[in-house]
Amino acid sequence: MAFILEQSPTFSHPIVIREVQDGGKIRTHQFTAIFNRLTQTRMEEVQLQYQAIQVAARRGEAIDGIPTREIANEILAGWEGITTADGEPVEMTTATKAQLLDRAAVADALVVTFFDAHEKARAKN
Repeated sequence: MAFILEQSPTFSHPIVIREVQDGGKIRTHQFTAIFNRLTQTRMEEVQLQYQAIQVAARRGEAIDGIPTREIANEILAGWEGITTADGEPVEMTTATKAQLLDRAAVADALVVTFFDAHEKARAKN
């Protein structure tokens, strides 16, 4: 198959979120994230930023801002499969995106999945 230089600006990937419920039970949620494609230069910058966040967290060092959420905000272009309690689809707006990224574990799951998707693609090359 020929390599096509122009790519679509986004790609989709399934996301799994696990949340703690009453009694220590874990509830699993799934949706499809639509991610922005980053240039190689920006991808390297974001990966270095994320690695620095992880190192600082392991050392118990203070982290300015909420960097994982900032990365997730940059890479998330849209979604499919997120609904209200009544089952109505939730359209992505600035407010609903902020609400999603404020949920525990969501920003981390998005960032980890984004990088894992790229690592898997690299491993197959």
